Amino acid sequence: MVYRPKMKLAFVTVVAIAFWTVLEATLSFTSNQAPGWTQPSSPNIATLPPAPGTGTPDSGQTPGGTRSPEQVGACKQTNKGLTALVPEKGNQGLTTAEHPVLWFYIPYAPEAIHFIEFSIHEREKEDTATFYRTSLQLTKTPGVIGISLPSTPEYALKLNGSYHWYLKINCDPQEQPEKEIVLDGWVTRVQPSPELVGVIWYDELTNRAKRYLLEPQNIEMKNAWAELLQSVDLEELAQAPLVGSVHLSPKTEN
Repeated sequence: MVYRPKMKLAFVTVVAIAFWTVLEATLSFTSNQAPGWTQPSSPNIATLPPAPGTGTPDSGQTPGGTRSPEQVGACKQTNKGLTALVPEKGNQGLTTAEHPVLWFYIPYAPEAIHFIEFSIHEREKEDTATFYRTSLQLTKTPGVIGISLPSTPEYALKLNGSYHWYLKINCDPQEQPEKEIVLDGWVTRVQPSPELVGVIWYDELTNRAKRYLLEPQNIEMKNAWAELLQSVDLEELAQAPLVGSVHLSPKTEN
């Protein structure tokens, strides 16, 4: 039996992002690489050093140690499965952002999903505490979506803090817990430094996604997005629709 805490969940709707700030819109873009991106030669993105001193588990994207679950629960089998856009190998769930965006490929139509929940839990020595939990209501899938924590101080990730995130989807009309599909992984906030510019996974992924969303017809933007996914063996998702980002509501209750 799966334990479900009693709480009031905040509901949000995913919408395509058609507008970013003027500053983001005017950022320069040259070649097939985003500004500030340093393509690592050896090791590659998937084997960069882990966050210092956090002890974050290696390859913890899902219970099976991969970024895509083997089971689909009550959901229909699809050519491309539910996937977290993270390196499959190595401990690379790093960000310098207080409110990072986590990206997922959702292969199911909105009407097929009866329940979808995102939660993130703060690691405290040998235990974890729920940092944030909410239900989502999708409107623009299948496609790649970004999920961002509420942009309020109480939901800012702590420097050098490690957080365990979960994405749960259930296509069962009765929402039986045993039929859930569960993705999970880790994100650690690190201090920005010249040595890390362009090689922090979540930052670079969000950087390229924003530029691609701003100019979806720009071949350089498209190639840069595809190259980043290819570098971590996610080339099959390069042609998937990039839906946009959803910013979560700060109103949630335990």
